[in-house]
Amino acid sequence: MLRSPLVRLFVRATLPPMLLTGGLATILLGLGALGQALLALSVAPTPGLLLRLAAGAFGSVSSVALGVGVLGGVARGVVRLREERALLALAAAGLRPGRLGLLAGAVCLPGVLLHLAVGHFGEPLARAQLRDARVAVASALDPRTDRPVRIGPWWVAEQAGGGLWFTDGVRAGRADRWRLVPHQGGVAADLGGVVLAAAEGVAVRADRLELPIPLAARRVHIFERTTPDLRAQIAVSAALGRDTYERWTLWKRTLLSAVLVPLSIAAAGFARRRGEGVVVGGLVLGTWVVVRLLDAQVAAIGLGPTTVLFIAWAAVVATAAWRR
Repeated sequence: MLRSPLVRLFVRATLPPMLLTGGLATILLGLGALGQALLALSVAPTPGLLLRLAAGAFGSVSSVALGVGVLGGVARGVVRLREERALLALAAAGLRPGRLGLLAGAVCLPGVLLHLAVGHFGEPLARAQLRDARVAVASALDPRTDRPVRIGPWWVAEQAGGGLWFTDGVRAGRADRWRLVPHQGGVAADLGGVVLAAAEGVAVRADRLELPIPLAARRVHIFERTTPDLRAQIAVSAALGRDTYERWTLWKRTLLSAVLVPLSIAAAGFARRRGEGVVVGGLVLGTWVVVRLLDAQVAAIGLGPTTVLFIAWAAVVATAAWRR
């Protein structure tokens, strides 16, 4: 059994860097996601919409930032104990190295539980918030006569008399009355008095026309669905025989949280000989590569073998870290 003074020592060494690393990862990754979202917009959002975009962007990277924080805290804590010669003192007092690894796995458990909540609910809600904020920005566009603006695949500009010119590169037309409204992950142009150009110079007229304008390739991505919503979607996809990847995505939310335990044990083992930057970077990059490979193969090898391979990889990494 590990004595309580050792537990307090390890917690004091790992908790502050865990919070610091997680906070820095959230800021850096969140700024990157926010910048990507802003570059995809045609005009600058209002302050209120910018806050909504920021909340969605920072929330969308929360699970990755939390995982980096947990691993970074464990690795930095062990490096600190190594630099202060505490590891040598503990070894001289009879502490076996493997117990330090078990302590690292125990210390990360609160982070694992938080990661579960974020992965199943927090991050999907944030991604949906980011999508809806982009839609709100597009709906608030104010086209002008001298400034055409882009909405998804469409370009629109105001006529001198107050109507609207629009084109998607294939179709073109004008409308006397118009407004943009949110519509299923995109916007819809509600047009009145429409004249739509057709083939061979023929014009099609309509008193009222609603044109959906998608802002993304898919209206609602599975990563934007919370676990209950994704379960409902899986029930629909199962009837169509195409639910394997969706089931893997749902199960992966739990797996990514669970493997934080063996990866934390691995981080503690590697940090006895390496710096925390190398340790955390290697574990995060390795996890990303393995997940991408399994994503590509899950349809071919099935959900069960894919899960076993992922857990086995984490176990091998944790064992290799404490081999010496």
